[in-house]
Order: sequence, then C-alpha cells, then structure tokens
Amino acid sequence: MSNVVKNSLTNGIKKRLKESFCLMDSDADGYLDYNEMKAALRALGLEVKKSYVLSVIRMYDKYNSNKISFDDFNYVVSEKLNKRNPFDEIKYAFKLFANDANGKITLGDLQELNQKLNCNLTNEEMELMITEFDTDQDDAINQTEFVDIMMDLVV
Repeated sequence: MSNVVKNSLTNGIKKRLKESFCLMDSDADGYLDYNEMKAALRALGLEVKKSYVLSVIRMYDKYNSNKISFDDFNYVVSEKLNKRNPFDEIKYAFKLFANDANGKITLGDLQELNQKLNCNLTNEEMELMITEFDTDQDDAINQTEFVDIMMDLVV
C-alpha cells in the first residue's frame, strides 16, 4: 500500500474509514461483500456505480469469495478520497444550501436547514452567521463568500 496515500489523509478520515468498514461488515468476517461495500462507500459520501464496486472487488479478491479486506478497502477508498477536489465539493455543497432563486443562502434557507437537521440554532445565531460572512452586505451568502468560508476550514 502506498505510504503517500495513507499519510495524506487526516486521522479523522482514517478513523471514519475503519468505522465505516466495521459498521458495514454485517457478518463480522473482516471482509465486505458487494452490498456491504456499496453501503460503506455511501456512508463515506462516495456515490459509485455498481460496475465500479464489482470491478474493485474482483481486482482485490484474493480468495474468490467476492469480498474485499479492510486493507484493500482502505487503499482503494483512500486513493478515491485523495483525488477529490475540495473546491468542486464546496461548490456542490453550496447548491445544497442555497434555495434562493438568486443563488444565495438566505436567513430563510438557514432556518429551513436548522429545522430539517434539528440543529437548534436560534434566529439570532443564524442572523449572526449571515452578518459575519456576508462581505458584500446583501443579507445573504453568495457562492464566493461560501467558498471563502469553507476553504478557510479546509486549509
């Protein structure tokens, strides 16, 4: 396994990989079959096609059991995670937050998400979020402002 791939992931992501693997290993045999692997990948936020999952299992299946070990799962998923572009993911996340026809995150959008996700934020807290990050003073967060916020968190 490549040390470059292993070392470039944060400890939190490495832990999530192991947790995801263990949670989805429903028969606790130390291997994931197709359904378990697909569920583990989804739990990690990776949407993949059936053909991809099957080809990975075939490639790494040493015992012709149609399963993949944790080490191989870790290697494949680590490579996939390392190839993701955070900028593209942040732009995608912005689209999930912004319901406004103008392509901005408004206080109403935050209130709706707060309710859906049971975050229990107060209106004052959400208003402060908008005020703090709204650099163009239009009472909403546009994509540029959102990307700036999120890139500060990623770096």
